[in-house]
Amino acid sequence: MKKIYLGRDKKLSGVCDGIGKGLNIDPTFIRIIFVSLALMTAVVPVLIAYIVCALVLTQPPEGYVEVENSYKKITKGKEKKISGVCDGIAKYFGIDAMIVRLIFVALTLWIGGGIMAYIVCMIMIPDEAQEVNV
Repeated sequence: MKKIYLGRDKKLSGVCDGIGKGLNIDPTFIRIIFVSLALMTAVVPVLIAYIVCALVLTQPPEGYVEVENSYKKITKGKEKKISGVCDGIAKYFGIDAMIVRLIFVALTLWIGGGIMAYIVCMIMIPDEAQEVNV
C-alpha cells in the first residue's frame, strides 16, 4: 500500500504535492481543487483542512526514493477558445474538450463557480512551452 507523505516540491508546506504524488496524479490538480474550493465556498474551512493535512502528513523517511514523473503532467492545450485550459484538461483525461467546456458552463450556471475555477486553472496550469523547457 502506498503511503502519502508531504511532498518535496513545496509551494507552501508540500501537502498538495504529497497528495498528488500519493494518488499518482499531477499535484497541480490538487492545488486547483484546494484554491477553487476556498474561493467558491469559504476560505476558513478549506484553510483548516489544509492545516490539518499539513499536521497529519509526515516527512518521507530517510532514504525514501520518490519515482519522478510517474504521473502525466497537465499543460494548457493548443486548441484555444480562451486560454487552452479546457483543451489541456481534456488531453490529460483523454476526452473531448467540449465535455470539459460544458462542465465549466454547468458549474457556472449551477453554483456560480465555473468562471472562478476557470480563472484559477488559467493561472495555475502551465503552458506547454513552459513545461517542456523546465
